[in-house]
Amino acid sequence: MLYARQATDQEQEELKRMVRREVGRVSQRAQMILQSIRHKKVPEIAEFFGVCEPTVRFWIHSFNRHGPDGLYDQPRSGRPRKVTEDVRDEIVRLVQHDPNSAGYLATVWTVAMLGLALVKTIGVTVSLAALRKALHQVGLSWGRPRLAMPNKVDPEKAQKQWTIVKAVTEAPPEAAILYADESRIQLLPLLRAMWHWTGQQLRIPTPGTNKTRALFGALDIRTGQWTYLVRERMRKEDFIAFLEHLLVVFPSVPIILIVDNYSSHTAHLVRDWLAEHPHLHLYFLPKYCSHLNPVEQIWLRLKGQIAANRLYGSIQLLMQAVEQFFDELTPETALTWASVKC
Repeated sequence: MLYARQATDQEQEELKRMVRREVGRVSQRAQMILQSIRHKKVPEIAEFFGVCEPTVRFWIHSFNRHGPDGLYDQPRSGRPRKVTEDVRDEIVRLVQHDPNSAGYLATVWTVAMLGLALVKTIGVTVSLAALRKALHQVGLSWGRPRLAMPNKVDPEKAQKQWTIVKAVTEAPPEAAILYADESRIQLLPLLRAMWHWTGQQLRIPTPGTNKTRALFGALDIRTGQWTYLVRERMRKEDFIAFLEHLLVVFPSVPIILIVDNYSSHTAHLVRDWLAEHPHLHLYFLPKYCSHLNPVEQIWLRLKGQIAANRLYGSIQLLMQAVEQFFDELTPETALTWASVKC
């Protein structure tokens, strides 16, 4: 019958320490040896710890030869890693180029295509699982891109900005200096990210039939006065109606109105109207620079406060909420919002 040899006092203390301090299999092995020293038989020890008898015998022999140190796992060489630094560098190089340029009939890389490319370029075969792990290790993740505005610059940007600055600085004290813009408000709720219970994604009901209204708004950057007009649409005729509304709100004073390059602003009908009303001067922001219009911040706050994730019973109730929002908008608040960078 095989038993562990008699341990020295020092080995006994080390075995007890290993039982208390070591974790997992090493602690279990120390307990096996202590049981064997007390002349517990191998089958009894195997049954108690739920292991096979050869395992118990292996660790008894290891203890008998090397003492407590023989109960630790020895370092294993293992199979050499295939995803080396060279492989990772090649992955980074590949994903930085269009797969079409590497001879593949695709516009985006897949894991399988990258695996084939590694074989072709550096002669290394990597499993799909290891390749996915390597992609994450180099800082890549799988996800959909998002659309972005084209990186264009209005060639007349500097000239338009200088024209606006000159008009504002030379305007008489009584002049109304307005930034204006349009926005649509609709019965269909505007969806915004929000906190919700895991597995219980909120369902926002739809109106069945969507209805919209066009909002024309203008902010006096000197006083913070806000004025707006509700229309059915955003046609050039509606923009002229808004211009006439401004003449009523700011009577008998020069009006400097700064807008974007929306087609209804540049229409011939609008030019003809402006020619007949010389005390309202229209200036255009540079193209692709809607963020320069502070009215954008007013629309952002409006929709976030009254329209996000909320369905109104009718377009009339929605417009009542819009009216209440603007009734409560103070000049100080409007100027504070307008100063926020988009």
